[in-house]
Amino acid sequence: MSERVQLRDGSTVTVRPASALDEPLLLAFLEGLCADARRLRFFTAAADISFAAHLALAEGAERYGLIAEDQAGLLVGHANYVALDESRAEVAVEVADDLHGRGLGTILIERLAAVAEGAGIARFVAEVLPENHQMLDVFHDGFDARMAFNEGTDSVEFATASWRLARERFEDQALISPRSSA
Repeated sequence: MSERVQLRDGSTVTVRPASALDEPLLLAFLEGLCADARRLRFFTAAADISFAAHLALAEGAERYGLIAEDQAGLLVGHANYVALDESRAEVAVEVADDLHGRGLGTILIERLAAVAEGAGIARFVAEVLPENHQMLDVFHDGFDARMAFNEGTDSVEFATASWRLARERFEDQALISPRSSA
């Protein structure tokens, strides 16, 4: 089921479940990310993007993904989870370089956490490079994630049920967006 969502700047994107048919779109999206964005997401700018796109869209009970498309139908965001066990899953998200700071990452994780909670997954975990301040802020500020430094990365963990908190906080921020302030 697709859903039109509004970003902090008033623009809109469509969020929908990802499928294996999206692999060419996701591959093009990931290849189009700047080298620094690829490094922050995959911990190296030289990651095998075709393999990453294939894994991100694998379908089954242990994996789920969301795609965000702009009004022209271009892929501008992707988030997915992969179950680690019955109650925990690893979460990952990518947002187009020109959409950073508009709330799309928060929206994707929030929608993904709601799906995961419904599937019985109680916690999301992620490994994030310490210099990826934007992503760490999304996890901490939006989802009250616990963070611990571990062998060169920050380990992040939060309850999937915190999607409600993230939605409330996002909506509150939208009410005081730069467009509505004096």
